[in-house]
Formats: sequence, C-alpha cells, structure tokens
Amino acid sequence: MKRILVYILAAAALFTSCGTKGYEYTEQELILDSGGNKVYGVLYHPVHIAKAPLIVLCHGFGGSYVHGLQYAKEYAPMGFAVYSFDFCGGNNDNRSDGKTTDMSIFTEKADLNAVLDQLMQLSFIDKDNVTLIGESQGGLVAAMVAAERPQDIKRMALIYPAFCIKDDWVKLYPQLTDMPDGLYYWGVKLGRTYLKDLYDFDTYGTIAKYEGPVAIFHGDADTTVPVEYSIKAKEAYKNATLTIYPGEEHGFKAGAEKKTLNAIKKMLQE
Repeated sequence: MKRILVYILAAAALFTSCGTKGYEYTEQELILDSGGNKVYGVLYHPVHIAKAPLIVLCHGFGGSYVHGLQYAKEYAPMGFAVYSFDFCGGNNDNRSDGKTTDMSIFTEKADLNAVLDQLMQLSFIDKDNVTLIGESQGGLVAAMVAAERPQDIKRMALIYPAFCIKDDWVKLYPQLTDMPDGLYYWGVKLGRTYLKDLYDFDTYGTIAKYEGPVAIFHGDADTTVPVEYSIKAKEAYKNATLTIYPGEEHGFKAGAEKKTLNAIKKMLQE
C-alpha cells in the first residue's frame, strides 16, 4: 500500500456545522502520490459516516483544486467525501509537483488513477460508490479514466468536457515536430509531451467504453469547446444525458452554474 501523507489545515481539522441542512464535515489537506510526484489536494469528509461515498473533482486546463471547492461545499453536507486536487504540472501556481511542460491529458489520467487507488484504500471511503466530476480538460481526463476502470466508477458528471483536444491540436500541428517546444497556451507553458500521444488517440472510441450514467452540461455559445462535441459524446455513450444552456460559454454564469450543481445533486441522490 502506498504511503499517504496527511497534513491538517492550520494544524487542526476545520469543522463546518451544517445543522439541520446536512452532515458536519471536516476539511483537510491530503497529500497523495503519483509516480513519485506529490499530489496536493483538499478532502472534505463528513463526520459520523463510517463509509462515505466518494466524489473526485478534476479541474480544467490551467485550473487548480480551488475550482472544485464549490462542488465540495455543496455535496459534503449530503454525506459525500469530496476530494479536489491539483494535477501534476496542471497550472502555473501548482501545489502538486511537476512542470507544465511535462503535462498532458495522459499524465493527468495517470494522476487521477493514482488518486483513486489511494483514496479507495482509505477505511472511511465506500469504494463501491465513486463519482467523477470533471470540467473541460478535466472532463476529458475523467472520461478516459472511467472508460479504463468502469467497475470502479458509479457515475460521472462532465461540464463542457474538452473532447475537442485531439482535433484542435493535431489540426494545428499535423506532426509533433511542427509544435514549438515551449509553446504558451492560455498563459501556460507547454512542451511537446502535451501533443505526442494525441495522434493515435481515439476520443470517442475510448470514452464509449464506460457504460455507467453520465450527465453532460454544455453551453451552445461555447467557442472553446463547441457544443457539437458533447452532442457527439451523448451519442457515443450508452447511458448519458446532455443539458444544453442557451447563450452559455466556456465557463457558466451564476444561473447555469447553480442549475448544474442542482442537477448533479439530483443525480447523486438517485
């Protein structure tokens, strides 16, 4: 069993009382391992539950664990253990190890697999009730992992998942040597590692191997990841729903964000 290092925020667990609205929960830093790299994350754990169902949150390109905390604070009071973490090399202010120039969707897939392996070993986690929630690039990574280990993932929610990544990058750089080494994209410095394994990647053939329930949320004004990619994903999956928000872009406004949080909550209750 891999060694799991736990650091408690402010030298003590932070308890949040939810009163009649739900379970009390603790918030603590949980440092895991991915191939020798430190993975930084924050675990929300409901107290008084011997075996808590688990939600793992996957941030998008250039994002961080902070982007998942809204989900954690929404679902921990429901009795879910929720873990939000930084992918290795996933952003410029990364609290996990790793360089952005060494990051790709495939290294992030390895990180998520390592995170799941270690969280599912914890005595207070119900390893038979695991949910993945991913945004943008994190949505694609979550979909890849669910397809690889469908027996471990009970359900999945994907928010404007970036199923366009292969098409966009291979169209831009038809050969690996066409890509400058040290390219900046959205302010993040990338290396050729990001591109090198994309050429043989079958996006929809891969993700369709997962047959569990999938809820997809997308805006029809998204120019970063056109909604057509999620429409095609719904067709590829055997058990998927797709919610399309008129006028929403890549990153929802408050109204659509709240609707998505509530829709996922309903999915979790089912």
